[in-house]
Amino acid sequence: MVELLRHKVRFGELSYGPLLHNATFFDLLIEATEELSYELGYTVEEIVEAGGVPYAPVAIHAEMSRYPRYEDTVVVDAEPVSIGERHVQFAYRFERAADGAEFGRATMVQVTITPEGTAEPVSEDLRAELSSLGSADRDPVRIEPRAPDGDGARLARDVVFRTPHIEAAGLGYFEDYARELSICLETFLEGRGRSLGSLTDGTYPFAPVGWDVALENSIRFEDEIAIEGRVLDATERAVDVAYELRRPSTDDVCIRADFTYGCFDGDGRRVAFPPEAVDVVDGE
Repeated sequence: MVELLRHKVRFGELSYGPLLHNATFFDLLIEATEELSYELGYTVEEIVEAGGVPYAPVAIHAEMSRYPRYEDTVVVDAEPVSIGERHVQFAYRFERAADGAEFGRATMVQVTITPEGTAEPVSEDLRAELSSLGSADRDPVRIEPRAPDGDGARLARDVVFRTPHIEAAGLGYFEDYARELSICLETFLEGRGRSLGSLTDGTYPFAPVGWDVALENSIRFEDEIAIEGRVLDATERAVDVAYELRRPSTDDVCIRADFTYGCFDGDGRRVAFPPEAVDVVDGE
């Protein structure tokens, strides 16, 4: 793997406790990918200047075993997994700089979108550069979010995507998708009479420990988006929720997402959910 980024956790990146907000992981992936573009000699700047959208994520799988704390430095490494005709799948690893402890891993499928709106073919030169960074002929990771089906509790939120959470290409920002899902969950908890803060008593529940996200249609500036979710399962170990982000004006599904939530202590280690946190999401 190639080290791409060292990021010190800042106060403004925290969630409701001493732990990094989960949406920041998405931002770190984009920052690391930008650094990767320099390693490859095909930079984000030149793609944007030509009117394209560089290294756009279209699917991501992640698994987190522990969470960074305030003032931890997160090291992000990456290597290619597989190279398609028009996409590349990268594996990323998050580690703590102080001792090398692993926070988690992610796999992301990316495409570069041309000014005409199509996925750019991977050139032979770029393919060679990618292969030089590691083994790129492995079986790709399957990223297939579960649908928000079943009779579990329903979550819902409407949102209009606006600045400042808009990329230079006029698209919704990657980090903001994860943030809006967090707000959707928090709103759901409040609707059931329990705020996220009221469920925090020495532990921090509903931190994502795994997710599969697939982007099917771009979310653009000022798009009105309906978020719908469904609780798939709830135990003291994990709570599973599936989501769809849909554009009601055209009935397009923009994003499908499947999140597994865990609970952590103040040191970032995973622990069991308190019973009242499970009770509030269990049942219709």
